[in-house]
Amino acid sequence: MRFLKIYSVLVVLVVILYLVIFALDDSIYDDVLRLHVIANSDSKEDQELKLSVRDFVIKKYSAELSEYKSREEALERAKELLPDIEKDVNDYLNNCLGYSCTASIEETYFPTKSYGEYSLPNGHYDALCIRLGKAEGQNYWCVLFPPLCLGASTEDDEKLFEDCGLSKGEYNLMRTEKTQYKLKFKLLELLAGK
Repeated sequence: MRFLKIYSVLVVLVVILYLVIFALDDSIYDDVLRLHVIANSDSKEDQELKLSVRDFVIKKYSAELSEYKSREEALERAKELLPDIEKDVNDYLNNCLGYSCTASIEETYFPTKSYGEYSLPNGHYDALCIRLGKAEGQNYWCVLFPPLCLGASTEDDEKLFEDCGLSKGEYNLMRTEKTQYKLKFKLLELLAGK
């Protein structure tokens, strides 16, 4: 019975600790707009076309979407541009393999991803999603806002990101590896015989 009480208290403490750490973490999920291009299949041709479509979309739309001062403004503009993006990509595809695409804005799960010296944590982000053909192949993702898809690094990246509405904490979160914590309870290990 005593073990159950101790175990219950420890579980509650772990949950509270997790919530405190989560609450202190600067959330970047609401401040970026990502690009997600999903290939028709994993064939060499479809994967090359996926990258070609990526380049086409970035060249045509990234500069415009990166001009805004907030993710909300960039997201609203991306929503307005959806019919144009879909039409332009479909016109582009007709000159290639002949299948079509669909474009949408979705909340999508992304794994942790590094872009040069920047890294974004895993989680759900709003994204401009472009599905090519059957969309059964490997995918590509990057960040449209702030403009990490461009691969352009300026001398004052921090100012660029601050101008896009990211806080200093979010900028630092992107620049550093997150510390991983592993909680151990010696008492529980002793009781479990470890």
